[in-house]
Amino acid sequence: MKCLIMGYDPERIIATGYSKQYRDKLGYLEIAETFAITRALSFMGILLEDLTSMEEYKDLGIAVVKSMNGKDTSVNSDVVNELMKKVHYAPHTAKLDFLWRANKDLLNQIKIKDLNTYNSILNKFESKRDEIITQNEV
Repeated sequence: MKCLIMGYDPERIIATGYSKQYRDKLGYLEIAETFAITRALSFMGILLEDLTSMEEYKDLGIAVVKSMNGKDTSVNSDVVNELMKKVHYAPHTAKLDFLWRANKDLLNQIKIKDLNTYNSILNKFESKRDEIITQNEV
């Protein structure tokens, strides 16, 4: 499913959102449509919440850690390294925003358990954002 948000001119595409759902789910078409619209609005900057399903996170290879109601959920250095790698290769600021929202719970856990690691991840996000903005200005 594809969603295009266009300006007054049909040739001017402001944002695009894609989603795929398998036909084995009831209401798969509506689910795909909702995710595509949500993603397009999120890339446009209107929505700050992310409604991506866990299956889509798995397909994209993004690690998402759920809180275990106070239980110890140790931060895996491989997960942190993978996140840093994805930030490094993010092609645009919308991808950075998506990565931040997708890993919000993980980042909160890291912030509580290891502030230095959290600060290095935060610096990586900020420096990559500055790099992308600088490239777009040139």
